[in-house]
Amino acid sequence: MPSLAELLVLTSSLLAIVALVQVASARMGAPESTLLSLVGITLGASYVAIDSVAPEFAAFFFAPLISPDFPAEAYLWLFLPPLLFQVALTVDVRNMLQDAAPILLLAVVAVFVATGAIGLGLALVAPQSLVVCLLLGAIVATTDPSAVVGIFRDVGAPGRLIRLVEGESLLNDAAAIALAAVLMSMLTRHGASVSWVDGLTSLGYSFGGGVLLGLVVGRAVAFVLPLMGNIASAETALTMAVPYALYLLGGEWLDVSGVVAVVCAGLVINGLAKTRLAPRNWDHVQLVWQQIAVLAGAIVFLLAAVRVPHLLRDVAWHDVGYLMATVVAAFVGRLAVLYLMLPALSRLRLSAPISSAYKLAMAWGGLRGAVTLVLAMGVAENTALPAATRHFVSVIATGFVLFSLLVNGSSLRWVIRQLGLDRLSTQDQALQQQAINLSTEEVEATVQRIAATFHFQPEAAAEVNQLYRNGLALGQAPLAADLNERERLAIGLTTLATRERDLIPDYGNGIVSVRNLDAMMRNTGHMIDAARNEGRLGYNRAARRILEPHASYQVALWLHRHLHLDRPLAAALADRFELLICRRAVLERLHRYNQSRLKPLLGERMAGVLDTVLQARSQSAEQAIQALRNAHPDFTQALERRLLLLFALRQGRAAMEAMVAESVISKEVYTWVEQELGRAWQLGIARPALRKRHGGGDGK
Repeated sequence: MPSLAELLVLTSSLLAIVALVQVASARMGAPESTLLSLVGITLGASYVAIDSVAPEFAAFFFAPLISPDFPAEAYLWLFLPPLLFQVALTVDVRNMLQDAAPILLLAVVAVFVATGAIGLGLALVAPQSLVVCLLLGAIVATTDPSAVVGIFRDVGAPGRLIRLVEGESLLNDAAAIALAAVLMSMLTRHGASVSWVDGLTSLGYSFGGGVLLGLVVGRAVAFVLPLMGNIASAETALTMAVPYALYLLGGEWLDVSGVVAVVCAGLVINGLAKTRLAPRNWDHVQLVWQQIAVLAGAIVFLLAAVRVPHLLRDVAWHDVGYLMATVVAAFVGRLAVLYLMLPALSRLRLSAPISSAYKLAMAWGGLRGAVTLVLAMGVAENTALPAATRHFVSVIATGFVLFSLLVNGSSLRWVIRQLGLDRLSTQDQALQQQAINLSTEEVEATVQRIAATFHFQPEAAAEVNQLYRNGLALGQAPLAADLNERERLAIGLTTLATRERDLIPDYGNGIVSVRNLDAMMRNTGHMIDAARNEGRLGYNRAARRILEPHASYQVALWLHRHLHLDRPLAAALADRFELLICRRAVLERLHRYNQSRLKPLLGERMAGVLDTVLQARSQSAEQAIQALRNAHPDFTQALERRLLLLFALRQGRAAMEAMVAESVISKEVYTWVEQELGRAWQLGIARPALRKRHGGGDGK
């Protein structure tokens, strides 16, 4: 076993290789996973040659990579939890919910279809049992989205296509690993005594238990995050404690899928943390996790690829035939899901229609990656399986990964371009042209201002501005026809709702309760969906829904009137007042956003229509606020003073932070002031009591 110093040298070497591959991938435009696999295979194939020339160096650097002392499953333990957790933390959960049905179909059902198609197809031509062929199918059923999503983004593929692929990747690995574990148990635990019913029951328990465990832990972490004192490093450290502990808790102690638990916990934290953390702290959490995932994904792929020559050392010609049969069966199974099952979801109104171009891109882009290689290595090292079985599964799975990376991966860009998925829609082209024109005016004014500041010649500024215009003209899409009024309105309302969702977390950190923030975030999600599907009518209907008094408010009002209980009504009134005040403040900011950003983009007339919509919403919020003030004047005044004090304290902390950054005051002075502000915050955070009973109005 290598010493600690040797492990550190190996780790440094791997990080350096990963860095070089990432630079080469960016410059060459090739998928990073493809380059990593080629580098890893080259290193693995070079072992014999280097061992004959420099045996000491080969034993030091290559031997631990080719034949490590820890099992292949250790790769999953070390790298899979943070990889899946990071993806779950960064996906746009609320937008992804629009396509929940097709994503679940691709992530779960497609795994079973691919496993069945490959298993049944191979069982007809290969000298292996059906269970062995199904095990191979489960191993190669999991797709690696990293290369696909990177290519899609590079060529400007539609956002919905990227969301579908990212969403598929979340539970895809979990479903495949859970299914492979059940099939492995059937092979190693005296398969004759383990029935298919037992296997499916075990799979259902493992998957369902993982979902439940992840939901519970995710909610618990989301509850604890606001208690971390708004310290970004502490909040990040808490999230880093989740994936490994949850993976081991589920897999080793509770006998449920740790992979599923990690994914579900990450999704829950993703959906709730934005209203519980300061926006800057949430960005910090995601940035740290992004770096962890990039390194973990690259290293595990490189480590797995290094061992590819070792796995393929005894390959025979008939294995090539089995590989081709596997490729065909997998492709047929994926096409069956995309062209037979997805349209059924659309007919049942569970999903918006998905175009044939999208389906072909997803079918061809189903690349396999590190998880498949690691599972193949685990089978190759499992001595409980017969040698023939280990050889069959490891060779075919490894060959399948190489085929998908070298054939599908190298041609995916061409396929996307041929399908026209790299071109903007008519609406997006028109918006792009208008945005370019607006940004160009701002850039030209900035260039002239900078030239004047540095006393450059005016001719130089004019030449630079012309070069800038020419550069955009070369790269922009053809000018599209103007958008009609309905399209402009749908775009404007969707943009406003999206911007509203982004503004809501600004009122967190204790000023507005988490319950209110969550309610408003859910409401903006409904508004986005309604604006896309029903236009102005749906948008307004969804916006009005949150102004209706909640059932708990009505119950608290009844308790106050009939049983003279003040505390429930005080809490309900404070929640409703905070929500309405926050809603009105956000609407005022949306008015300014509409005038400064959307008016130049969509035109003066459409900006006026959007202003009318926002004005109606503002009036509704103002009427509800005034009703509360009339019914409970003293209490609402106390609530207003509390909110003003909290805003003042937060603004004071921000001002002091700016002074420290600009070296106006020392960190020692800032620490003392921050402690005083903290004490004032603790005194001001408590909500006032409802001291006077008002039997009259209900504040509706």
